[in-house]
Amino acid sequence: MKGSGLKTVAVLALLALAAPLFSSTARADIKIKPVPRGPLSPRDSQWIRMVTDSALVILPGTDSTVKDASKDTLVEREKAYLAYLDSVAAARRMADSLLLRQDSIIRAQKRADSLLLARQDSLDRVAATVDELVQKGNDYSELYYFAKAYECFLKAESLCSDPEYKAAIAASRKQCDYARRHTQKIPDLTVVARALFSVDDFFLYYPLPDKSWRPVAGAPAVYYPGDETEIHLNRDSALDMIYPMYDGDRMYFASKNLPGFGGYDLYYADWDDNLGEWGEPRNMGFPFNSPYDDFLFMKTDDRQYSVFASTRGLSQDGEDVHVYVVKNADKMTYRAVTKPKELAQIAELAPNAAESASEIRGDALQTQYQTAVDKEQELRLRLDSVPAEERPTVLEELNAVLAEKSRLEDQILNGEPAHGMGDSEIVTTGVEGSFPFTKKSYGSTIKIIFDE
Repeated sequence: MKGSGLKTVAVLALLALAAPLFSSTARADIKIKPVPRGPLSPRDSQWIRMVTDSALVILPGTDSTVKDASKDTLVEREKAYLAYLDSVAAARRMADSLLLRQDSIIRAQKRADSLLLARQDSLDRVAATVDELVQKGNDYSELYYFAKAYECFLKAESLCSDPEYKAAIAASRKQCDYARRHTQKIPDLTVVARALFSVDDFFLYYPLPDKSWRPVAGAPAVYYPGDETEIHLNRDSALDMIYPMYDGDRMYFASKNLPGFGGYDLYYADWDDNLGEWGEPRNMGFPFNSPYDDFLFMKTDDRQYSVFASTRGLSQDGEDVHVYVVKNADKMTYRAVTKPKELAQIAELAPNAAESASEIRGDALQTQYQTAVDKEQELRLRLDSVPAEERPTVLEELNAVLAEKSRLEDQILNGEPAHGMGDSEIVTTGVEGSFPFTKKSYGSTIKIIFDE
């Protein structure tokens, strides 16, 4: 009887431990080994929970202390336990599903990252190819291989996806096509001189009146030989004109926003009296223009020479420019040139050694003498209109011009050198050929007012 009492206490303790199993708040993290399924007798429906090896083992109970439990109670407990097992199994299935889904998401993300890296790598390779083609196109163009440059730009344009870059490449391609078509009629030029000057003051060496270049605050100097302290100009951003020079009813200027060879090109436009405006700009063609910057074209007063500047054949630092002097012909002859090396040779505009230096100097003397005559006439007219207090200044300037005119007359009669300010004033450094380059002085500062 004593042993039976101890057994009853042990069974009650085990039942107390098993109580949470049938409650709605049972722990979901308990590892369970269910009993085999099958027909259950009322006696087999009595359960005892025992803990073995950290696992929950369910065994049939045989203790007599639960004999008096009703059949309905035992069935309900059995249903509660089976429902608990089902919920645990469902939770495990859900957890497995979540793990599979997370693993799938991770694999998808890795694949997306891999595809993104592959796409970026492909885009980088295409972009590098486009840049390489553009660089080749520019190199070919500068060497006057316009056909090869055109093909490079065309292929780069087809591969490029950036709209702005694509438009710039298309513009370069059109320039090559323009240059290729306009080398079918090239004038034969006689170059008498080529000089290298600084880009800051190259214009002062042009055969123009002294002090005709006027400094402008915050802007490059402008050619304006008048006495005004301010001038009004029409802003024309469409043409982006630089260095406009007027020759009667014709205007020469440079622009980079019109069809051309690349960079700044030289153009001319004629004044239309009927319309009261300048006519359609016309490109001056090769070899006046090149894939480099070409600008500031003018003709000497005696109409014997044309002078213009260019950066062709120079480094890209933009510090120097070439100034070319070309002898104007009464009748121009033309020819077609297609070989790039021949085009490059023509574009160099090397001075013609056969041109007579004495002839050039004689022409220059006549130009200087005519300039002095024109200045004399201008000053004599001013004497009739200026106030009395300004007459001494005008008379002083007139006397200086008369002295210059007299000295030029002596030089022309005696066959002396073309320059009129002493041999030391002629610039020879960086000059090829024979032309009297002399440096002029700046005039007084002028103010530019743009009329909108």
